Amino acid sequence: MKQTNTMLYDQLREGIIKITENLISRDDMKDRNLIVKDVFISKSSRPLLRIYLDKEGGIGTTDLVYFHKEFEVLLDTENLIKSDYTLEVSSPGEAKKS
Repeated sequence: MKQTNTMLYDQLREGIIKITENLISRDDMKDRNLIVKDVFISKSSRPLLRIYLDKEGGIGTTDLVYFHKEFEVLLDTENLIKSDYTLEVSSPGEAKKS
């Protein structure tokens, strides 16, 4: 059973990374020059999904909010997470630029 849960988690993580990479390569996102730094998914009944983005010169809240909205639509369309979840999109650094 534990192996199955690990395999499901790995498949979920791969699916999330694929959606993330597809999103940042879309025409409307290319000019933003976003870089995915990390993806975290908690292993719980209500998963926490945390995506860390950055870009040269620092990322602003406008980019983070835009990515969040677009990603959430894609994630819900793909239906990878069957339960309620929490999505956080943030930058990995201390200094965030607007």
